[in-house]
Amino acid sequence: MPDLGDFHFLRPEWLLGVPGALFLAFLVRSASSLERQWRGVIAPHLLAHLKVGTGGRAGVRPIDGIVAMLIIASTGLAGPTWEREETPFSEDTSPLVLAVQLSQTMDAVDVAPTRLERAKQKVRDLLERRKGARTALLVYAGTAHVVLPLTDDPSVLETFVTELATNLMPVAGNDPVPALQLAETMLAKEETPGSLLFFTDGIPAEAAEAFVVHRDRTADAVMALAFGTSEGAPIRLPGDRFATDASGRRIVARLDREGLETLADRADVWVGSATVDQADIDRIDRRMERHLRSAREDDPGARWSDVGYWLAWPVALLTLLWFRKGWTV
Repeated sequence: MPDLGDFHFLRPEWLLGVPGALFLAFLVRSASSLERQWRGVIAPHLLAHLKVGTGGRAGVRPIDGIVAMLIIASTGLAGPTWEREETPFSEDTSPLVLAVQLSQTMDAVDVAPTRLERAKQKVRDLLERRKGARTALLVYAGTAHVVLPLTDDPSVLETFVTELATNLMPVAGNDPVPALQLAETMLAKEETPGSLLFFTDGIPAEAAEAFVVHRDRTADAVMALAFGTSEGAPIRLPGDRFATDASGRRIVARLDREGLETLADRADVWVGSATVDQADIDRIDRRMERHLRSAREDDPGARWSDVGYWLAWPVALLTLLWFRKGWTV
C-alpha cells in the first residue's frame, strides 16, 4: 500500500492552471448568457419572461470538456507522487555479508546431519536466490576472519562454503562482535545499504550492546538465523565420536534461546529459526527487500516516482469529443 502521507507535487506551479481553467469557464459562460447579451436592451424583469428553452438540462458543453482537460493536464504536469522511484537492478546491488559461526557447538546433531551442515545448505540456498548479487562470507568463533570479500560470483562462494569446518578456527569460543565489526567495515564502503546475516546457535547476551551501537550508527540491517533446539544434542567429532567432559559424559549443546531473545529485544535484530523447507529463506528475502525499500525512501537523493504521466490517458480520451459535429468553442 502506498503511503499517502508522502503525497505531494513535484512541480506545484503547474497547479495554477486549475484556477485558470475555472476562470476561463466563468468567462465563457458569462459571455454566452442571455442576461449578458440582452443587458441594456431588455429590462431584466421582462427578460425572465421572454426566455424560452431554458427550463431543461443544459447538458455538457464544449467549454466543459476544455476545462476538464485543462484541470487534468495541469494536475499531471504538476507531477503528483507519493513514493520513491525504484532503482533498476537495486536488488542485484544490495550487498549481503554472511557470518557463519564455527564454534564446536555447531557440530551438534539435534539438527540433521549437524547444525553446521544445515547452515551450509542454507547458505547455498540463499546464494542460489542471489545470483549476480554482491555477497561476502565471514566465519567466527573466538575470533573472526574474512573468507571472501563482497563478490557477485556465487560459484566462488560455494567452493569456500563446502570446506567450512569448526576445526579451522584458531581460537575456540563464540564471539560475534569481531564479525559484526568486520562486516560493518565492508558494508561502509558500499553505496547501497546492506545486510548482515548470522548463521548461529546463539549470541551471548553480553554481545547485545555491540549490536545496539551498530544499529544506531549504520543503516545496515542485521539478522540471525538460529540452528538447534532447546533440548540440545551431543557434539559430533571426526570419526563418529562425540565430545565428552572430564567425567566421560557426552557434552550436550543447547540452543542459546535466551541470548537470541536478548539480541532481538535490545538491538531490534530479526531472529528466525532454520526450517526444513525454504520458508526461512523466503522470510530473509522479504526482510532484505523491505530494508532496501525503506532505506531508499529515507534517502533524500532518491528520485520520486512521477505518476502524472498516467493522466495523459483521460486527456486523450476527452479530445475524442472534438470529433462530434458542431463541438467547437
